[in-house]
Amino acid sequence: MSKLYSTLVMQKQLWSLLYFLLLLADLLAVAFDLPVEIRYITKPGLMIVLAIYYWMQVGHSAYRSRNLVFAALIFSWWGDVLLLLEDKTGLYFMLGLASFLLAHVMYIFFFAKSRLPKSFIGHNNLLWVAIVLLYAGALVAFLLPHLGDMTIPVMIYALTIATMLAMSIFSYAHIKEGFSAFFIVGASLFVISDSLLAINKFYQAFPGGGVLVMLTYGLAQWCIVEGATKYLKRAW
Repeated sequence: MSKLYSTLVMQKQLWSLLYFLLLLADLLAVAFDLPVEIRYITKPGLMIVLAIYYWMQVGHSAYRSRNLVFAALIFSWWGDVLLLLEDKTGLYFMLGLASFLLAHVMYIFFFAKSRLPKSFIGHNNLLWVAIVLLYAGALVAFLLPHLGDMTIPVMIYALTIATMLAMSIFSYAHIKEGFSAFFIVGASLFVISDSLLAINKFYQAFPGGGVLVMLTYGLAQWCIVEGATKYLKRAW
């Protein structure tokens, strides 16, 4: 048993290392404007490696909520690929946005389904959720003059990702477990990443924008997956 445990730990560390090496390679490709062909490997590879990392740890879990996170990673992979292929028509961007919206919906369902009995909606939670919703509304209002035909899709997306962060706060803010922090930090980083992407695309591109978007996105996905594995292992 101890040998099996050691093997699993080593495999986990190797896949985790591979994920962060891919993330670093992708960040360097963005930062130094390297040939896009490099990103055809690094960017789609991220969610593939993370999905394998996740499934190796929880694939034998009896809890079906594990599938929601796996589905979120698949939709995220599609989103990564579609945004990488973005063209002048905006079609791939719209499809990528839809893919990530579905990924967020999967995370919302996971947070709701795996909500623990000890968690509750308290005054502090409501305050933080109100702040999240106000932030999402303020961001959309700020970008509104620049959105054009994308106004409705961006509003729907902003509401969805704000709901994901709010659900992580509702479900885990008062739980004294290691995984709760991973969920909230991961969801928060996702909001930051998408906010930077929206500002960079619709308002004004800024130096290092692409790097910051990918860095916060990569860390967000890893935090949520790490939290999910810790939660599902705890539930066995």
